[in-house]
Amino acid sequence: MDSVVILGLRISILALLWVFILVALNAMRRDANAAAAVSATASGVLAQAGEQAPRRRETARQIAIVEGPLQGSHMELGTFEEFILGRANDCDFVTGDDYSSAQHSRLFRRGSQWFIEDLESRNGTFVNGVRIDQPERVEVGMDIKMGRTTLRLVA
Repeated sequence: MDSVVILGLRISILALLWVFILVALNAMRRDANAAAAVSATASGVLAQAGEQAPRRRETARQIAIVEGPLQGSHMELGTFEEFILGRANDCDFVTGDDYSSAQHSRLFRRGSQWFIEDLESRNGTFVNGVRIDQPERVEVGMDIKMGRTTLRLVA
């Protein structure tokens, strides 16, 4: 009788092990599919942005709000090297958006290129629909989303 119980326990443990393996494989498959979907979406967004962007690199002359509470607002970039963007009145470019942080992000120039950096905002900064966690290069025509506000560098 003891050998039958031990055999039953061994089979049960083996069955549980297989269930665990199948659950782990299923989770890995879902993660891989989700990552592929995000990658495809990001590629599609970047491809769309590429279609809208000029063929040759143009120099950004201003930043404009294309969507959000202060839509239509813009600011000449001029010779400035750095801007703080956010909802606080002491920011260089105020978004007027309650969903953006007081000091949400920093737009800065390195040579002739512009970069955007999230300043540990609550809702994050997105470039062409992809959340950034380090400084990201932005070009004319690319969308920068902070809260409910979408900004764009304009030639």
